[in-house]
Amino acid sequence: MSRSAARRMIEEGSVRVDGTASSPAHKMRGGERVEARVVEEGLEPEDIPIPLVFEDEHLMVVDKPAGLVVHPGAGNRSATLVNALLDKGIAGGEDPERPGIVHRLDRDTSGLMVLAKSEEAYAGLV
Repeated sequence: MSRSAARRMIEEGSVRVDGTASSPAHKMRGGERVEARVVEEGLEPEDIPIPLVFEDEHLMVVDKPAGLVVHPGAGNRSATLVNALLDKGIAGGEDPERPGIVHRLDRDTSGLMVLAKSEEAYAGLV
């Protein structure tokens, strides 16, 4: 988490020290209890065109272009392959932020990616 994000949480009242809303100026002392309420921002489906190479009822193979981030991370919550997969209803896997993804390619790398379209396919591929 960035400092600015932590500061914003404090200013919004999402951080408490010993049960009391804190301020950015608060100096911590030993033994204090800090509680933070973190709200996860959900991922939004996005209609991003991804070249489809193969698809059946279990798998999908796409041709990931260079420049496309595979999964969301700091500074990349949208315009990722995951956002495109959510738009296409792809699910599978243990992490909702990686639906069907069984491997990855770096942002600047293009290439084929195999994606699981079901929990069964995912389990068979990992």
